[in-house]
Formats: sequence, structure tokens, C-alpha cells
Amino acid sequence: MSQLHFPVTYEGSHGEKVEKEITLDSEKYKKYYQDEYFQLMQEYPPDQAETHILPVKKNYIQKEVSQVFGDEKEVAYDIAEMINALDREVKGVQNET
Repeated sequence: MSQLHFPVTYEGSHGEKVEKEITLDSEKYKKYYQDEYFQLMQEYPPDQAETHILPVKKNYIQKEVSQVFGDEKEVAYDIAEMINALDREVKGVQNET
């Protein structure tokens, strides 16, 4: 698995928009939601399990962003693109093995 880089925008100390890159690890991402995903797969059909796991995936990204930027900064980022890219990475690696 690999590390993926995503832009995050926040307001600087002088009111200017600052863009910084955050790195998310696809292996950590997969481990974060995997246990819950297997449980959901037993409770729901696959399409419904995907819907229920989305908040868990969002929570992982929000926690990672919070660790880098802290809770005090207003940040903007494309969480859907992050999830899609991480999912593609995880599925791509699974298909190779």
C-alpha cells in the first residue's frame, strides 16, 4: 500500500488562504475500517454495507486532518475525493494479491 497526498486549505494568520498537503496512508485507512466492514457485511447486503461504512471512512480522514491541523483551524478539503482515492488504492492492491 502507499501514501497518498491531498490538498487541504485553511485560513492563515493574516486571513489569507493557505494550502497545505496532507498525507494519508492507505494501509492505516484499510485497517481503521476493516473490522467494522466485515461485521457490516454479515448484517447487510454488500451495497448497504458500503453505505454504512462510509461514516467510518469519513471519521478516519477527519481524525487524520485534525491531528495535522488541530481542531482550532477551519479547514476545507474534498473528503469524497480522499475516500475515492484511498478506496481505489486499497482495491488495486487487493487485486494484485
